[in-house]
Amino acid sequence: MFQVCGDYDRNRNANREALNKLKKEKDEKKVWVNLGEFFIKMDKNSVKTYIEKDQESLDSGISSLRETVKEKMAELEKLETGDDKISKGFKLRGISSDELYNITK
Repeated sequence: MFQVCGDYDRNRNANREALNKLKKEKDEKKVWVNLGEFFIKMDKNSVKTYIEKDQESLDSGISSLRETVKEKMAELEKLETGDDKISKGFKLRGISSDELYNITK
């Protein structure tokens, strides 16, 4: 599972780099894209949309994997301690930018 998360992370970073490169290419209307074993010249906006959708998919995959890890850790703690009470540390989650904004208003 950690290998899968690492793959997602590498793909997400590659996509982020590609989006930054697309932003810098202001004069180009079409760009070269590597799709598996092929290089294809495509419309810049189509490529950007495709990468953004892929980013959303990778983000949701990473989030679901993180939740799975939390569930497995809680199950492991239950097996080790024999107690149904789950440590509070396993239920922690990061706050969103909207939540942070509302807190710091």
